[in-house]
Amino acid sequence: MPAPAAANRLTYDDDLFLRTRRVLGVPVVNQTIWRVPAPLDRDRLAALHRHLARGRLARVAVPPRVPGARPRWVRSGVVAPLVVDEAPVAPDAVLAWADAAVAGTDLDPVGGPGWALRAATTADGGTVLSFLTSHVVADGGAHLGAIVEAVRGETVPRLPVDDLAALETTRRDDLRDAAAQVGRAARGVATAVRRSRSPRPATPLEGAQRSEDTPPRRPAPGDEATYVVPTVVVDCPAEAWEAAARRHGGSANTLLIALTVEVLLATGRVEAGRPVRAAVPVNLREGAADLRSNATSGVSVAVPTTLVDGVGRVTDLAAVRDATRVELASRAAGTRHDPLEPLKPLLQVLPDRAVARLARDNAAPLCLASNLGELAEEYAAPLGARPSSVMMRSVTPGVTRGQMRRTRGGLSSWWSRHGDRATLSLVCLDPDLVPGPDGPARLRGTVLEAFARWEVPAEAW
Repeated sequence: MPAPAAANRLTYDDDLFLRTRRVLGVPVVNQTIWRVPAPLDRDRLAALHRHLARGRLARVAVPPRVPGARPRWVRSGVVAPLVVDEAPVAPDAVLAWADAAVAGTDLDPVGGPGWALRAATTADGGTVLSFLTSHVVADGGAHLGAIVEAVRGETVPRLPVDDLAALETTRRDDLRDAAAQVGRAARGVATAVRRSRSPRPATPLEGAQRSEDTPPRRPAPGDEATYVVPTVVVDCPAEAWEAAARRHGGSANTLLIALTVEVLLATGRVEAGRPVRAAVPVNLREGAADLRSNATSGVSVAVPTTLVDGVGRVTDLAAVRDATRVELASRAAGTRHDPLEPLKPLLQVLPDRAVARLARDNAAPLCLASNLGELAEEYAAPLGARPSSVMMRSVTPGVTRGQMRRTRGGLSSWWSRHGDRATLSLVCLDPDLVPGPDGPARLRGTVLEAFARWEVPAEAW
């Protein structure tokens, strides 16, 4: 096991989200919304909040005393108060309530709080529950795990090494960490140079449409306005989704990728007849005892597209499934090298000003599809009653249209199964894709049309 001072240092991915917030002004927040057809259980809600405050989310990032050293996690007692809105939420206003929960909460991974819980009754006698976490503090796996542990009432360490006697970090510790980081950075640069000189075999990703194909965007009127990401949430019978995937030679995961790409095709951001690059997250968490804030990687897949009766389609789910398997196997075997991987120690050492310059023209994924699978019972029903829907998404509170336009991102989607129901949520990261006040409604219609083409009955929020 690494020394305590090293074990509680921020990983590259933790630092990435911290810098994205601090340097680029783009905080990333994960949100889950539960819709429960039962009255609000205030006692269970209070217990959930109390247990979350004692668990793995009770941490903040402390800057190092020495340049080049990594920030470290320390315990935090800063807790956002539990909020229960007294005004009932109309059934067709749940997404607006979810947006308000994001806008009304200031999560701070450095000063705290790093998470927040909010609930309300609905006009039809049910309950809505919002759970927010800063992505610096928790990726999707930690976000889910925190709820499961809180529902079970488990006592979980707040840090990877949570022994107070071992948490004394001195200036000398920071000096050692800085020296080690410089060494890792030097070795990483040498590896990157060596790999750049070796011939790289062609991959299916070459020629696939990606966000970098869109030139950096010039300022436009309205860029200073806050951008609330348009979100579409759709519920469907889980078996209908999985049966549609099987009929076309795929899986629940490949259907998610295909449908997300089809919606992207319908927006006109990409063209049919050419493959589209899709990002697929990969969970690297090593069981419930893995207390890293972020333990996620990913692979990219070239998704073949075609034009069918004038509509951009992804018709070969077997090809998508096979391509995904190849990329996952290559990643696991270490035969597919990410050019950025060896440079991560260097990027973590660089000062903010250098990071800002390097990130100026970086592009967000054109298409991201995250399959969360079957939700644990404790997560699906944290207040005891079975939900009618469970939506998960990542959002960027307070970010302007101009900031989002510069990232050139596209669409991101999340899918999960809870009991006999499945829920898909999709967010649009590109303000130019669905402009105007009717943009969210048009995006919702596009998503429902995609479901209909796959013969999956669906109901949108």
